[in-house]
Amino acid sequence: MKKKQYIYAGIAIVLCIIFFLYGISVYETKRSENILEGIYVDQVYVGGLTEVEAKEKLQKFIETYLKNPLILYYSDKTWNINLENLIEVQTDQAVHEALSMGKSKNFIFRFINRQRFKLTPKKIELATKIKEEPFNSLIETISKEIAREPKNAEFKIVDGKITIEKEQEGIQVNKENLEQEILKIIWSQTKKIPVPVTTIKPEITEETLSKMNIKEELASFSTKFDQTQAERTTNIKLAAEKLKSYIIPPGEIFSFNEVVGERTSKEGYKEAPIFLNNEITTGVGGGVCQLSTTLYNLALLADLEIVERTNHSLPVSYVPLGRDATVNYGAIDLKFKNTTGGYLLLYTEIKGDTLTMKFYGSKKNDKKIKIVSEVIKEIPPPVNIKEDYHLEKGKISIKEGKPGYQVRVWKIISYNNGTQEKKLISTDTYNPIATILYVGKKEPQAQTRPVVKESNQPSDPRN
Repeated sequence: MKKKQYIYAGIAIVLCIIFFLYGISVYETKRSENILEGIYVDQVYVGGLTEVEAKEKLQKFIETYLKNPLILYYSDKTWNINLENLIEVQTDQAVHEALSMGKSKNFIFRFINRQRFKLTPKKIELATKIKEEPFNSLIETISKEIAREPKNAEFKIVDGKITIEKEQEGIQVNKENLEQEILKIIWSQTKKIPVPVTTIKPEITEETLSKMNIKEELASFSTKFDQTQAERTTNIKLAAEKLKSYIIPPGEIFSFNEVVGERTSKEGYKEAPIFLNNEITTGVGGGVCQLSTTLYNLALLADLEIVERTNHSLPVSYVPLGRDATVNYGAIDLKFKNTTGGYLLLYTEIKGDTLTMKFYGSKKNDKKIKIVSEVIKEIPPPVNIKEDYHLEKGKISIKEGKPGYQVRVWKIISYNNGTQEKKLISTDTYNPIATILYVGKKEPQAQTRPVVKESNQPSDPRN
């Protein structure tokens, strides 16, 4: 009897289990398209919802939070940002992840996961990213108002006195940090964050310049130029800016071409008169040689070692013969070495029609230097005969040439003890400009008699 009871009880238990499992199977089948209970996407509970319902609920949540503007601030400046234009929220990805979470093919495991999530909820992050184009535009807008390049400390010459203008740190918007900070506060009630910036240290500081011990004017030289030649004046001013407050360390070889750079139209240089093949023509950067010449004379007066220098093919008007220095980027340079034992400050100034260059250093020279030009030979201009078919035959037109010269340049050094020393600096040759004799070749036109028409009509007395 008891045995039958056990059998019936066993059958009943099995049937209960079967019915229970069947019930679970039916339940899980009906809920198969729903997200399991206990699942959140960020702060939004999506458990038990279908895909469509979850997306709609998330969209309302997103609209609620993104409608409030993001406030960025830096110092006394603020920017109100529309997050809807800046943020891309990947709702489809989040809902897909929520739908698949805990969805085992086995309905029993799926049921177990459902119960487990109810007790220990699961959270899925709502993936967001910054839209690249609007974000770059935002960075550009903010940068225009707060970003600045670092400024080196520099020497200033005021009324002959040397002062140092303190350096200034540069500032730029830290794009990566700003992006991270925005993504952090998207789902916060308060959306106000400072603009993160990166400071950029200048290369030259006030301390650096102070240690150079530059305090005395060592030498000065000036030349004049014609301000009415607008293009040439522009070129002189552009090159002068490159040389302004340039520092030459002790023992360094200064290169004019390296410091001033290539003279091109892109850099703002204009076409102006230059010497080419013993003739005056035009070329981009014409006039820059006046700076190299002025600087050459300054280097001579400062008793620096001249490493490279070339005279013009023809004499120039702004310095005596033998004291010019031509330059041509990539071909001809002016180079000299700082042999003073200390730092040199090259100061360049333009006032009216006068270009002035000065060297400042630690101490004045204990000697006086004078530069003297000596013409040792005058070269007469050759005579070239050219036929001119615009000039009447038998006539002659003369274009006067100019003589050339051979010149020696001397440096006379006077020491404090009363002694003098004379050094030969250079021996230069300037080519003559040929005299051109134009011989007319134009044939005279033949004279013709006017043609008179005969007429039987009486003449009109009014003619």
